[in-house]
Amino acid sequence: MLNINSKNKNILFNLFFIFFISILAYLNTSISKPTKTDWHENINSKIRIIMPEVIDQNLYIGLEITLDDGTYTYWSNPGDSGIQPLVTLSSKSIRKYNVLWPVPEIIKDEYGTNYGYFGNNIIPIKISLANTKDIVDLDLHYSLGVCNVICIPIDGKIRIEMPDSYNYYKKKSSREIENALQNIPVYRNNEINLISSANLKQIKDTEIIILEFLEPIEKIFPMTSKKFYLIDIEDTKDSHISYSFSYSPKRRNDKINGESFSVIIFNDGEFFIEDFILD
Repeated sequence: MLNINSKNKNILFNLFFIFFISILAYLNTSISKPTKTDWHENINSKIRIIMPEVIDQNLYIGLEITLDDGTYTYWSNPGDSGIQPLVTLSSKSIRKYNVLWPVPEIIKDEYGTNYGYFGNNIIPIKISLANTKDIVDLDLHYSLGVCNVICIPIDGKIRIEMPDSYNYYKKKSSREIENALQNIPVYRNNEINLISSANLKQIKDTEIIILEFLEPIEKIFPMTSKKFYLIDIEDTKDSHISYSFSYSPKRRNDKINGESFSVIIFNDGEFFIEDFILD
């Protein structure tokens, strides 16, 4: 009888030991799964990837850029003299993706008007996966302009290894990515537009786009256009009841009449996207 009890105790101890080791292994695996890549050092800047956030069946990662004091990089529309940024993803796991550019700052100097970022910024990237059961491995390629005394193009590749599938990451969240998504401009839910008219006018030898607003706005940024460059020619003010841009076609024969444009408007403490078509 004593031998049987002793044997049972040994079996129970072994089972408990195996269970305990399994729990430790699981916890160690969960803890060791990275949420950020290593920093990639560049001129006056460093870059890394934050992982991940799952919203509405889409996976989000964040391209984090930290810039030295007095240094800036460019928005998706870099402006008059900026360097066009390019961020691409490659992976067999991706069906499609969209780089979500946060609202920039306006940079006016003797070279014109540009749009960009200072300090620390996170650029979210929205990813639709082809197969949510696969382990997600991505290659991110970037080409950016970094400006201090002079502007220098930088480029590089970051390998993003996520040692699990979408189903694991959908249980996780990233406060940093969630906060960054609050800085992405979207259309307003109502159907009221602040732009009351958009007209072309000839001023001396230059055609100007003049926008009129229903009420004063604080700022306006033109988003990237497929066919035209919009050039900000306004002086800096606290508010504007109208705003003017000159423009140039990307191809010589492109006609601007009837063309649709998108802009970001700042008004009454909020920002949003609004479209206009030239009359």
